[in-house]
Amino acid sequence: MIGKQRIAFISLLGLLLACLGLIYIINLERLQRYAMKWFMVLRPNTMMSNLWENPSLKMTANLYIFNWTNPEQFKEGNVKARFEELGPYVFTEQIKKINISWHPENSTVSYSRLSSFYFDEAASVGKLNDIVVAPNSVSVGLYNKVQNWSPMIRTLMIMALSVDGNKPTFVRPANDWLFGGFDTPLIKISKMVPSSVLPELHFPYERIGYGYPRNGSTEIYGRHNVYTGEQDFSKVGQIARWRYGNVSDAYPNCPLRGSLGEFHPTPLRPGEPISYFLPDLCRELQVDFDSITTFEGITAYVYRGSARNFANGTDNPANSCYASEDSKDLRSGLLNVSSCWYDVPVFASYPHYYKADPYYVEAVEGMQPDKERHEMMVILEPRTGMLLDIKARLMVSLLVEPRPESIFRKARRTYFPLVWADYRVRITPDLLFYLHMMNVMDVIGKIFGTAVIVLGLALLLWYPRRILLQKHFMHKIDITNPNHSTPGELKGHVVEGSPLLVGSHCGDSSPALECGS
Repeated sequence: MIGKQRIAFISLLGLLLACLGLIYIINLERLQRYAMKWFMVLRPNTMMSNLWENPSLKMTANLYIFNWTNPEQFKEGNVKARFEELGPYVFTEQIKKINISWHPENSTVSYSRLSSFYFDEAASVGKLNDIVVAPNSVSVGLYNKVQNWSPMIRTLMIMALSVDGNKPTFVRPANDWLFGGFDTPLIKISKMVPSSVLPELHFPYERIGYGYPRNGSTEIYGRHNVYTGEQDFSKVGQIARWRYGNVSDAYPNCPLRGSLGEFHPTPLRPGEPISYFLPDLCRELQVDFDSITTFEGITAYVYRGSARNFANGTDNPANSCYASEDSKDLRSGLLNVSSCWYDVPVFASYPHYYKADPYYVEAVEGMQPDKERHEMMVILEPRTGMLLDIKARLMVSLLVEPRPESIFRKARRTYFPLVWADYRVRITPDLLFYLHMMNVMDVIGKIFGTAVIVLGLALLLWYPRRILLQKHFMHKIDITNPNHSTPGELKGHVVEGSPLLVGSHCGDSSPALECGS
């Protein structure tokens, strides 16, 4: 009876282990996703939220400025504007999130972004005191604004522009153009007019500059509100509100979408683009899937900026939401972001008009589009959406048009390249180690599940196999030359409970056949 109980217990234990191992293997990916969700969802005072608040990634901004070399000749109208590229001016950026507020009622968190930039003179080619000539963007912007004003206010503004707006260029050192900024009489005049009297003239800053006032300020980035992923993990890190609204003032008919860069909807799927919300553009920008690669031993997805991402609303209907009335005929390759830049006619593109309509390259001199230098590329780990490497490259251009009152009234309609940035971020060794450990744990998990299944099957089949072997051996003894078998030999082979021992009462020296007679 004890033997039967033992057999039943071992067999039942083996069946249970085999089933548990099989269930574990089938649900391993789901279990890993639950573990990843627990780790990556943003909650107060967790390791992930601490990394998110104070990123350890090294961020490098390589900035290039275009110096306008023939402003005197450009007034003639039949001469192309010519530019030389200065730089790079290399800066390292440290990002910190401040004034953080958690909103558990809708699973979001609000914060302000504080960026600090430090010039890396050793890595830079350009010097901060390099003299740069660029078009008078303030004058161009104001002439663009007054076109829709009443005749009286328009006349007054044109008179004001004659004070400082008749200069076609600004000549300033590179540091002023980048993060230092500089003031102008036109900016001072605009500050004298109350916003309630002329809201169209409102400009929130005391200075102008391509990077002003990003350094040490939270103003230009605005207040962000992103999903924590608590209710819907696919939304972790995605923009929910910006500057306290669910749409931007620049594009009130377009919903806010995209990642702020730290997180991406997971799991990533081949063939599907990723999207970013860029405060500098007040809008979403997509980057298309390109290929699967191996990055430092980790399977990764590669995304590259395509012509579709900067196409006009006709070539890419997804961009039609952002198209204004005055830019519907815009050739593909540039995005009109004027409404994001206080109606100054500013346009975003890839550097040197890479992948843009050839019209833009041919309209000026000095552009040399190059895939290696100007392509946007993002590499992500597909299960976590974690950033492995990024080369974010964008250029800003200014549209100069001939207007009767303008200093450029005889000039040709031209998109002036102003500045472009090559933004580099690469995963740190410690975060890369965690990703490698995830792969190792994945392998260990599969080995563990398989081992449990094998152990369970071994226990389940242990006694049935043993009984079958015993029966087979006893059958072999019965049919293979029994006359040559001795009692000693039989005794050495029989097992407990063998039918050969039942009823046996003869001595070891008695022949087996005589005992049975």
